[in-house]
Amino acid sequence: MDDFDDLLGGTVTAQRSALPDALPAQIKEAALADLLGVGTSRIRTLARDGILPKTGRGEFDTVACVKRYCARLRESAERAGRPSSGGDELKTERTRLAKEQADATALKNAQLRGELAPVAETLREWQAVLRDVRAAMLAVPSRYAASQPHLTPHDVEALTIEIKRALEGLADGND
Repeated sequence: MDDFDDLLGGTVTAQRSALPDALPAQIKEAALADLLGVGTSRIRTLARDGILPKTGRGEFDTVACVKRYCARLRESAERAGRPSSGGDELKTERTRLAKEQADATALKNAQLRGELAPVAETLREWQAVLRDVRAAMLAVPSRYAASQPHLTPHDVEALTIEIKRALEGLADGND
C-alpha cells in the first residue's frame, strides 16, 4: 500500500482511524457496489482497470476504493469541464459547414422559384438588348432626315455625333 500513499494523500492506516466503526476495513464486491451506487459489473471493470485495489477474491480495501473512486470522479469532472483540444475549432468548422449548407439550399430554392437566373445567359440577353438599342439610336438621324427635308447633311451629321457622344457616355458610365 505504500506505493499508493502519494495518490491517496497519506497512509491508509493513519486515515482509517477517522472512519466510523460501522465501516469495515474490507468489503465484498456487492457491498462496495451498493456503497458507491454502481453495479457489480462496474466494480469488476474498475478493479480490472486498476482503479479499485483488491485485497482478495471478491474483496476490496474499503477506504482505498472509496478514495480512488472519488479521485476518478473528480478527474472525469475536470475533463468534462475543459474543452477538448481543438474543440472550438471543430465547433467553428461545423458552424461554417452548416451555414454553407443552408446557403446552398437557399440558392437552390431561389432558383427553383425562378428568382435567380444564370449569369452567362443574363449577360448574353442584356448584350443583345443593348446592341438593339444602340442600332435604333444610331438610325434616328437618318430616319429623321428623311421626314424633315429642310435638314442639311451637316445637321444630320451633328445629330449623329451627339447621339454617339451620348451612347459613349453611357458606355463609360457617365450620364
